[in-house]
Amino acid sequence: MKVSELSGVVLDYWVARAEGMSHEAATFAVPAHAYSTEWAYGGPIIERDQIFIQPPSEVHYNGGPNHGWRRYDHWRATVSARTRTLPPNEMGIGGVGRGAGETPLIAAMRAKVASHYGDDVPEAEKQAA
Repeated sequence: MKVSELSGVVLDYWVARAEGMSHEAATFAVPAHAYSTEWAYGGPIIERDQIFIQPPSEVHYNGGPNHGWRRYDHWRATVSARTRTLPPNEMGIGGVGRGAGETPLIAAMRAKVASHYGDDVPEAEKQAA
């Protein structure tokens, strides 16, 4: 399953897993810990992992084939390179994790999961979520 498609309790489950919880602990914790809807749970993760949040906006890019204005109608989030957890790729560059969503918390929690798992959650655990 694509991280960009995770929502609700499934997104919260994968945030719990990215926080280091076992499947059993994450399954038990998710109903009580609504990371993607409650600032009391998602907020500390945003602060600790230094997740940058950007509101819907227009951004101007200079140069290249895609120069010009680009409109984003959704919230965007990026996990700081200081706290990234993705291992380096074949070029030696570590991933930072990015997310987008209808709210700042959804975008940030998708970025959190992406910073841990990449673009997709692990195949073996899809059925567990």
